[in-house]
Amino acid sequence: MKNFINNYIAGFKAFSPNARNFLLLTFLMSFAQSVFGLVFNLYILKLGYTRDFLGTLGAIPGLSIAALAIPLAVFCGSLPARKSLLASLALSFASMAGMAVFPGRAPLMFFSLVSGTAGALFAITAMPLMARSTAEKERQHLFSFQFAVSMTAAFAGNLASGWLTGFWATAFSYGDETAAAYRATMLAACALLLAAGLPALKIKEAPAPKDKSGAAAFSSIALWPALLVLAPQLIISFGAGMIMPFLNIFFKSSFDLHISKLGFFMALMPLAMAAGGLIGPWLVTRIGRVRAMITFQALSIPFLATMGFSGYVLPTVAAAFVRTMLMNASWPVYSVFLLSHFPASQHQAASALFTAGWNLSSALSARLSGRLQMDFGFTLPFLITITCYSAATLLLSRRFLKEDSKKAVTQTAIKEEIE
Repeated sequence: MKNFINNYIAGFKAFSPNARNFLLLTFLMSFAQSVFGLVFNLYILKLGYTRDFLGTLGAIPGLSIAALAIPLAVFCGSLPARKSLLASLALSFASMAGMAVFPGRAPLMFFSLVSGTAGALFAITAMPLMARSTAEKERQHLFSFQFAVSMTAAFAGNLASGWLTGFWATAFSYGDETAAAYRATMLAACALLLAAGLPALKIKEAPAPKDKSGAAAFSSIALWPALLVLAPQLIISFGAGMIMPFLNIFFKSSFDLHISKLGFFMALMPLAMAAGGLIGPWLVTRIGRVRAMITFQALSIPFLATMGFSGYVLPTVAAAFVRTMLMNASWPVYSVFLLSHFPASQHQAASALFTAGWNLSSALSARLSGRLQMDFGFTLPFLITITCYSAATLLLSRRFLKEDSKKAVTQTAIKEEIE
């Protein structure tokens, strides 16, 4: 354990100023968005909208990210990362404030679209920026550390959101969780998001050469091999879209939790993600990158089933914690796995393809889930998620397990890359 911690401390000290500023930006942004996200679904239902409409709102950001990721990568590929990040933060602020202030159906849908635009711009910038900000041997540490930082911030944000909403509920309506209490928490999250602009302003780098970004990068990608690399995660994204955007609704409707307790349980999920993100590189050094992803994903499936069908709050929460930790341990490992299949000049294009595919799959799933929940509750969505996770793990095993052969990936090579 001491070596594990020292390894990350040494890795953090080796990060460039851009990498450290991006980590701070990630923390502040994730904190604010988690404060907002805990109560948003509850706010929509409290306004009187159905779960079907909630599914529509949940799908719009993902669909807009899917539609815009590639065009933005083409037309904004040569922009400095600082400008892209600041634009993303501005759009995110506008979307959060708009959804808090304007409760009508059309404004909610419009600002959901704005939220997706912000997400697309951030997504196509983040992965290439981290890759450019580190040497290859430090890359796995940065991706894992960034993921853990964002999840730790989400843990704190969910706790803060539960406490804030409880305070507003007491102040406004003698403890009742009204739309006004939810709205006050959402507006507080908007104010918190502004702080993320400070580290974004400190990120400095030259724009990418025109022949290394934009349309030129897309035109040189071999489509079929790229789709094979993307396919396992796209299947997972469809399964995740069935459940994860509605996890607060699942806990609330299944066990009738007070907002403060809901905030605590939801805060455990990003904490589990943070723990998973940090243990991923440890397993990679022992069994290889692909075997690590397969192991994490396969072990998470029984806990997913327990989470969906136990019917008791403590086993459900415990299973959700372990499932979240295991499934998300593979996320930063997959990010490096993805980039390793493309040259540096194609990293932004690859990131855009992944972002578009992930969000299209997740958005379609979220839209379908909203409809299914009205007819079947969460039973069918959980069964679909289990099927998707199993299929993705099998595909990863059949297509990429050979990459962890003694010839392709040695333990020494992996250790040199991430230490």
